[in-house]
Amino acid sequence: MIRKIPCALFIFAMLIMAGCKQDVDTTKLSPYLYDYAPVNVGHSVTYDVDSVSFNYLVGDTQKVDTVHYQLKEVIIDTFYDVMNRVNYGIAVYKRYDTTQPFPISYQAWYCLESRTTYEKFENDLHFVKLVFPPVVGVNWQGNQYLPANDTVADTYQPYAGWTYTYTTVNAPATVNGSHFDSTVVVTEINNQNLINDALSRETYARHVGLIYKEFEIIDKQDVTSGWTYPNQANGFRIRMRIHSYTP
Repeated sequence: MIRKIPCALFIFAMLIMAGCKQDVDTTKLSPYLYDYAPVNVGHSVTYDVDSVSFNYLVGDTQKVDTVHYQLKEVIIDTFYDVMNRVNYGIAVYKRYDTTQPFPISYQAWYCLESRTTYEKFENDLHFVKLVFPPVVGVNWQGNQYLPANDTVADTYQPYAGWTYTYTTVNAPATVNGSHFDSTVVVTEINNQNLINDALSRETYARHVGLIYKEFEIIDKQDVTSGWTYPNQANGFRIRMRIHSYTP
């Protein structure tokens, strides 16, 4: 009996180890779950951006300004945060004249990727952009780290009450003339009525990352006008489309 107990314990321990090994292997056998957010140093994506601002002035004058420019995001380094997690530094370059090189100066963003989330810090705004694995209908509070409040008019107010949702997973898409075999779409908010419009939606492609973004926050007083050309309106509309990328 004395010799059988260690044997039983040994078998039991091996079963536990086998179970742990299975969990690890499952993650390694499914790298595509994380491929929608590449984090390798040197990876870059350049975007064509159209930005429209709406300003309703005193005297019943609607002013609309449109600006076109390019953004380039490049993962340039890694560092550890206070929680000992690997973060990836992102240099964000901007140019208005596409015939000229991007300037040397850049904005410093960063991101991190865990087993369950892809998080991004843009101008000190902390977003949970993706959760893993991506499944249609799964939702999460992507702005949970922002002190956003509907009743306080500040930088964070537009982000209050958003619930991110996977509305498309593993579907082909064509953006700006480029075709991608597998993409996911995250609808972060899509609320619209006669006077308020809040839309934020992002599309990610495998091995590339973000390839398309639509973001608009507009309020209008003329309820007879549509949202394509709102009248007596204040707010903005942004469209980002991938131009090119390097792995």
